[in-house]
Amino acid sequence: MGRVRAFGYLVATVKDIEAWKVFAADVHGMQIVEHTEDRLKLRLDERAWRIDLHRGEVEHIDAVGWEVRGPEDIEALEKALIDHGYSTRRASAEEAAYRQVTDYLAFTDPDGHGIEVYYGQHRESTPFVSPTGARFVTEGMGIGHVMFAVSESAPFRELYMDILGLGLSDFIDIGPDPGTFLHCNPRHHSVAFAHRPGFGPRLGHLMVQVDNLDTVGRAYDRILEGAAPLGATLGKHTNDEMISYYVKTPSGWEMEYGYGGLEIDEDTWVPGRWNAAHFWGHQRVG
Repeated sequence: MGRVRAFGYLVATVKDIEAWKVFAADVHGMQIVEHTEDRLKLRLDERAWRIDLHRGEVEHIDAVGWEVRGPEDIEALEKALIDHGYSTRRASAEEAAYRQVTDYLAFTDPDGHGIEVYYGQHRESTPFVSPTGARFVTEGMGIGHVMFAVSESAPFRELYMDILGLGLSDFIDIGPDPGTFLHCNPRHHSVAFAHRPGFGPRLGHLMVQVDNLDTVGRAYDRILEGAAPLGATLGKHTNDEMISYYVKTPSGWEMEYGYGGLEIDEDTWVPGRWNAAHFWGHQRVG
């Protein structure tokens, strides 16, 4: 595997902090770390935070955080990025303290989304406490995955595979060129992207995984009762075998809330190509 070990955090500018509080905490069980009219900071596990939302009029993905082991990994990736034409910026001590990490490197992806490569994220001595009893699957694998609708797939394959060193999990035929699914740990994929005319470029969805199907079912009932707009019905994916539903966040992009995702063994895994994304379900709504 490459130097990147996990998709570790997400930072975004959003318009409606209060709607996000209900969506993330009250319905989907994330623990609130900080809640003001301008900021919502959320825990999913022992880490000090995993999702950090700031209020603003122009919604944007400010940072997808990729975790590495230490400064030597940041330095190696910085050199590789510069060699491939990226402009990078090392965080100041104050910026790193604000992120609650030891250090990070910032740049933008080919479609303008913020990316940060970091190490040494703060951990909490107090236990994670979910308001709904949810337990998120994060140990050794990060918070889940992100799926992007991209303007072109080739630059993203270069970024994530050639530069950041993620491994190919598989492809799915979901557009004019296949969707690409990449891993950096046993989780089947931590990032995916596809060129889908009319759908981007933008973040398509964030996936978070819980350890009990009943947790998914109870949250799904809340969605069916009107807590948030359903994006796609309960279903099971082909490639990662996740049982999940999609729900529209207050920012328009979706969240996949799932159980039972496939874990892969890097030593024996052979990438494949699927002709459909779902075994059953996941019918689009609206």
